[in-house]
Amino acid sequence: MTHSRRDFIKTSAVAATAAAAGVTLPKGDGAAAAVGSDIRWDKAPCRFCGTGCSVLVGTKEGRMVATQGDPDAPVNRGLNCIKGYFLSKIVYGRDRLTQPLLRMTGGKYDKEGEFTPVSWDEAFDIMAEKYKAALKKKGPTSVGMFGSGQWTVWEGYAAAKLMKAGFRSNNLDPNARHCMASAVAAFIRTFGIDEPMGCYDDLEFADAFVLWGSNMAEMHPILWSRLTDRRLTAEHCKVAVLSTFENRNFDLADIGMVFKPGTDLAILNYIANYIIQNGKVNEAFVKDHINFRVGNQDIGYGLRPSDSREQAAKNSGKGGGSKEYSFEEYKKFVADYTLEKASALSGVEPEKLEALAELYADPERKVMSLWTMGFNQHARGTWVNQLCYNIHLLTGKISEPGNGPFSLTGQPSACGTAREVGTFAHRLPADLVVMKEAHRKIAEEKWQLPEGTIPAKPGFHAVLQNRKLKDGDLNAYWVMCNNNMQAGANMNEETWPGYRNPENFIIVSDP
Repeated sequence: MTHSRRDFIKTSAVAATAAAAGVTLPKGDGAAAAVGSDIRWDKAPCRFCGTGCSVLVGTKEGRMVATQGDPDAPVNRGLNCIKGYFLSKIVYGRDRLTQPLLRMTGGKYDKEGEFTPVSWDEAFDIMAEKYKAALKKKGPTSVGMFGSGQWTVWEGYAAAKLMKAGFRSNNLDPNARHCMASAVAAFIRTFGIDEPMGCYDDLEFADAFVLWGSNMAEMHPILWSRLTDRRLTAEHCKVAVLSTFENRNFDLADIGMVFKPGTDLAILNYIANYIIQNGKVNEAFVKDHINFRVGNQDIGYGLRPSDSREQAAKNSGKGGGSKEYSFEEYKKFVADYTLEKASALSGVEPEKLEALAELYADPERKVMSLWTMGFNQHARGTWVNQLCYNIHLLTGKISEPGNGPFSLTGQPSACGTAREVGTFAHRLPADLVVMKEAHRKIAEEKWQLPEGTIPAKPGFHAVLQNRKLKDGDLNAYWVMCNNNMQAGANMNEETWPGYRNPENFIIVSDP
């Protein structure tokens, strides 16, 4: 019997999936058994992390009974990680709600009441009632919605249209504000447009991988398997891992570095200095493609304007400002970040830092920089993203197969849903923004709205939404596909008081 590689992958995937799901396959060829059995297989996206795996979902008698990797998918190539294999079991978890719950006392809504099962009609009726009451009393700024990178593109588009066209409110923001917003700002500030320029195929072409605060082995296992395959099959390939703690990625690392939190900024500036001092700048690329600018410093940390620490910041609220800068000025700035200083600040051994810098400096070595929340949830997330871009731009290692900075997304549609269909407080679909009249006119025409319907002022972003809930300015609020009580910052001071404010009606829905 002949058995191709694809047949083997299909058979193995089906067998592993069946075992995880508790399904016993008939004797014989696994793939054939799956096709010939009474299990129906359909394609679906895995909605766990941001890798973008395609899965085959097996259903029987109206229930999901198994999942397997899609052999035709270019991302996961027939494989799933453990999260993907257990998708069918999670759907039927005992703690999943099967009907709406409303806080009630004596058969009526009560903010302090107990959760009581109600019909879908009753749930939708009170949602509509509370939104209409808030709109009538205080206007469009009193209603809002907190969305998610777990939304499908269609769900996000519908939410954007509901809030911005329907309620005339820009108070829609996704949980990507907590993670990808710094990456978005850095993309736009550096390149003038959002989204990374590389692709997963770069994994098979790179000669070195540098992980900056990205636990790929556990958070992006499918991509980690591809990176591991490249490292183990190409003898010259190197892996460097930087983190504030050791994790499974260190098992593969050629250079493993644990640094003090926040000092990756110094490490990145040291690498830039090393490249310049050792004559490794790609001068032709820099001359043809690069403009140098310096951003504002002392910008504060986005605290409430009344906070004394925010008031003390010279450029609070001006984080997006910048001015022209020359290469010589930049060279002088990074010259202060010597090997000795970077090592003293970060706690990383000098020889490891130098080896890392040489990976980037070597003109014959293609380098992929990979990161997730280690950069993006940084206290200076936009800055640290930009410093990484600086290294790739200085060396010209960008937008080539195997060369480039690559921001890994934490959620399955933080790009497509959160950004491209306008679920941020300042955005509209198709990368348009509410601040520009021409952009608003396009959206109003598409949505068949009277001119001037969409507000020009950005709505409340995610952090501000919690503050406005606490202050009683945001009164009807819908949270969908995320858990801000767990993931949001400053829970005790801002989030919890806002959710429990008796003036507010909070809706939480999740699949």
